[in-house]
Amino acid sequence: MSEQREWKVGDTTIRFEPPELVWVHTRGRATYEDAPRLVEIYRELGQQRPILIVADLSEATTLDVQGGRYLSLNIKPEWILGTIYIGARLLHRAVSKGIALAAHLSGRADESVLTKVRFASSQAEARELISRMRAERLAKTG
Repeated sequence: MSEQREWKVGDTTIRFEPPELVWVHTRGRATYEDAPRLVEIYRELGQQRPILIVADLSEATTLDVQGGRYLSLNIKPEWILGTIYIGARLLHRAVSKGIALAAHLSGRADESVLTKVRFASSQAEARELISRMRAERLAKTG
């Protein structure tokens, strides 16, 4: 898939930026009701090529714990190269790390899933992380 695409799910906008970036911006609530549609989008993109999710939570007011649990149970680790959270408050950080830990403890993902979750304070810092993560992947594949 080589074209940019965009979706709106509740208070969240998802934008695919080739070759592998998925920008997720939540302005308001992220609800359990939104979670199945997010899984569909991640599945569609991740089955074609693993994706790197950059989730901007700086304007998020509520992250539904049940929605996070739904994501952890239904997103396949092989779809995801990593996740960078921008502006995540302490609760958001705990929920996001909890999702990764749940995937690992349930046997759905190996231990590396815990290192695939990163945090940034700004979009500029996220872009630096993206460059670093791309370089790390390139070094591993030779």
